Amino acid sequence: MDAPARPLRADAARNRTRVLDAARTAFAENGLDVGVEEIARRAGVGKGTLYRRFPTKEALVCAIFDDILDEVEAISQQTDEEPDPRKAFADYLNASAHMTASNQGFYDVVARGLGAAALSADQRRRILAAAERPLRRAQEAGAVRADLVPEDVQIMLRMLGAATRAAPDGHPMDDHWQRYLGLLLDSTHPDAATKLPAEPWLIRS
Repeated sequence: MDAPARPLRADAARNRTRVLDAARTAFAENGLDVGVEEIARRAGVGKGTLYRRFPTKEALVCAIFDDILDEVEAISQQTDEEPDPRKAFADYLNASAHMTASNQGFYDVVARGLGAAALSADQRRRILAAAERPLRRAQEAGAVRADLVPEDVQIMLRMLGAATRAAPDGHPMDDHWQRYLGLLLDSTHPDAATKLPAEPWLIRS
């Protein structure tokens, strides 16, 4: 059995956070072609420090997604504290949509540059597990239609991601996108459910 990874020293952990925050912003602003020197400059570390930890840009992107997934998993776990299962499911969608909006530039750049290869199989599994937690709880309580699967939640979040972008006339949607969250949530009511005309898209390993 492999020995468990030792936790990073405090200074190494701070450097890692600075590097990943700088890389996330730099990629969003300038694409994946941004120079390593620029990321190191923004992070306030030497190139050697960056290369030792992240020898490739793919390794940087993977680590950024790991951090994002840590946040998504925390959001999912926090829904257990909400006594109303339907509200817990709505809270998960709301908080996850906020995260999508705040990382939209990074997601767009990675999708163009790496496509499906940006996420590992384990990272895809983590995404679905986070969505499944509040979804299954709400379904077991009869608060959300029974024919939804975790992959449906991911597509719903993509829909919300589109709603957080600037409107067709260029105006920001900051004060409006939750309207569309409400519309999506209305569609999950068991009382309003009708037979869906197609099978769900499912992630296949």
